Amino acid sequence: MVSGRSPETPYLDMFCISRGEAVAIVGSGGKATLMYRLAGEAVDRGYAVITTSTTHLHPPTSKQTRGFYVTGETPDWPEILPRELKTRRHLTVLRSRPRPDKLKGLETEELDTLRKICAPDLLLMKADGARARLFKAPGDHEPVVPAGTTRGVVVASLKSVGILLNDRQVHRPERVARLTGLAQGEPVTPEVIAGVVSHPDAYQRAFPESVPLSLYLSCAGDEDGRALARRIVETVRGSAFEGIYCGELFRSKAEVVRLA
Repeated sequence: MVSGRSPETPYLDMFCISRGEAVAIVGSGGKATLMYRLAGEAVDRGYAVITTSTTHLHPPTSKQTRGFYVTGETPDWPEILPRELKTRRHLTVLRSRPRPDKLKGLETEELDTLRKICAPDLLLMKADGARARLFKAPGDHEPVVPAGTTRGVVVASLKSVGILLNDRQVHRPERVARLTGLAQGEPVTPEVIAGVVSHPDAYQRAFPESVPLSLYLSCAGDEDGRALARRIVETVRGSAFEGIYCGELFRSKAEVVRLA
């Protein structure tokens, strides 16, 4: 049952993200896209926002951020970034550049320093990696959720429905198999997605009990997508999430719908 939507800043409003939050976004199939959408809405509200990662991130485009810094290439970043954030209102900050197309996220100490010296109104963190696969189950060391996180969002793409459980299409397929019983080579179903995202040995174990978790089902741009999303809602275990939402970020007017 669709229970509500917000037309102006739909993602911030629906996820109940407010000033002072530190949000860790985990899962697969749209984490960075959601992070930058949230950042854009927050800047429109007058917030000063930092986007970053605790794992890896592709270099942002000029449409995704207003300023981009790699701390390993900017020795005096503790002096520069507070001034830049005040002026630009949105910065993306990473640690190093192991490849031109891949950036390494901040270590704990660096992230703590960044938060202390910049004091952003909103900190958004991509805290998980999926190696460009549409679906995954987290490994023992994943996701990388830092201390001080106030809210978590688990992302799962509805485009993963129907893909086969193998190394080419799924990140850590052996973990998916262990959590759900799906055999190698079998298709991922909405029920399998629900089984992974709500399993207590998957994402929940990385967050303190006091941190509210939401589930965002991406690529739900039509009624077929929302039908798949509703199947996931019906199968999610107990009260794993504070809210379950679906949406399509690539529409000209992005919408998000609360499902549960």
